[in-house]
Amino acid sequence: MVVIIIGLVASRYQESGADFWVAGRRFGLPIMIMANMAAIMHGGAILSGVAFAGKFGGVAILPYISFVGGAAIIFYVFAKKLRRSGGFTIPDYMGDRFDSRSLRAWSALVVAVSSIVYLIAQLRGMAFILEQLLGLDFMVCLVLGTLIFVGYVALGGLLAVVWTNVAQFLFMWVGLLILVPFVFKAAGGWTSVLTQVEAVAPGWTSPTGVDWSISYMISWYLIWFVAYATRIELVTKMFAARDDRVARLSIPITIGLVMIFLLYGNFYLGAAARVLVWDQIASPDQAFPTLVSQLLTPALAAVALTGIASAAMSTTDSLLLMSGSAIAHDLVRRCWDEPRGVQRDERQYLMISRLAIVVVGATAFVLAIPDIALILRIVSFAIALVGSAFFLPLLVGLTSRKLSRQAALASSIGGTLACVVWIVGTLTGASWTSGLHPGVAGLAVGGVLMAVVAMFTPPVDDKAVSKYFEVTT
Repeated sequence: MVVIIIGLVASRYQESGADFWVAGRRFGLPIMIMANMAAIMHGGAILSGVAFAGKFGGVAILPYISFVGGAAIIFYVFAKKLRRSGGFTIPDYMGDRFDSRSLRAWSALVVAVSSIVYLIAQLRGMAFILEQLLGLDFMVCLVLGTLIFVGYVALGGLLAVVWTNVAQFLFMWVGLLILVPFVFKAAGGWTSVLTQVEAVAPGWTSPTGVDWSISYMISWYLIWFVAYATRIELVTKMFAARDDRVARLSIPITIGLVMIFLLYGNFYLGAAARVLVWDQIASPDQAFPTLVSQLLTPALAAVALTGIASAAMSTTDSLLLMSGSAIAHDLVRRCWDEPRGVQRDERQYLMISRLAIVVVGATAFVLAIPDIALILRIVSFAIALVGSAFFLPLLVGLTSRKLSRQAALASSIGGTLACVVWIVGTLTGASWTSGLHPGVAGLAVGGVLMAVVAMFTPPVDDKAVSKYFEVTT
């Protein structure tokens, strides 16, 4: 009810694309930090973070070095230059930096597809929570969650997303912290929990946990590094900050707080779930709801589960908004209308964006019905697609004037397709995928293609790239 009311209020302030997609570029540091944290700490980060930790164990599930490295890339390389570009989206950057409508259109397609994959995980997480919270059938909960998400994002744009993120941030932390004394009473503190989990799952406390190889652990760290350097929710919010300082400072503070959360919200609760409820659940993704329902009274369980539902909302709304802006702003306006001299009223683009949000939400809903993998694994596939498509063009394109549009396009398309092939192989159980995450395969192919094509193609005209390499005095 709260987020729908915020969406209705925010809808009154949507007059243009800048209002809808970047909220007029007016958010200060505290709001940016809370919005960033809420976007990162999604339903998968909590619900399936506990499931993933409980199932696999190992310190590899806490890729702190990856988070710090990814945040540093955004802080030192991306934030200021993306702000300077004056764009709305990552496809905006790809199209402008490489002076290519083809690259803009391809990037918009990747954003839409990866958002759908990401949304599958979040919608399933939301449905699991509502199922436990309300006692309704899973399918009914999936419909209800989808309608809520699509409704307030389509109404209020980024203004609704950011202010609902703030509300969701508060709900989420209340929901998590209310569980602390009850888990401590049932399973004990850190030493007790880790001793017990090692007894029931030998190897759980080792670096690689109970099931990972060293090579897969390394690739897991690498893919999360790329994920946080190209985290669309974070990079996109750089466009909405009030100024460069706010955009940059919000990142390291956000990542530091996320690290504290992971130590408790994934590692400790995952170990406790493995000890207390593992033999009572059919799927690892049911671990957190079962833990909550067993340890808390119905009223407190409702508060805790509402907090996790808020976490699912806080990422899903960002994804829906990004897919809507990619389709309306990048595909329709920049790739179709402008080359043909078509002029539309701003409200028409708002309507197209809202329709795109509905279509993307409906597609994700249909694909979320079958149970294809752990929620956090689905999330890792989505970030692998984004990393394969954007990491190298962003990193090299913002640090060197010499990268050609052909090299960027070859890297983005080739890396993404290689990643898709590897994801399909992983889901079908192909043995050749077992030691490497799909995102690493995509990056490797993209890097090779970029290096080879760049040797035989000229750099983009200096007029297109100058705003990313201004000399400041």
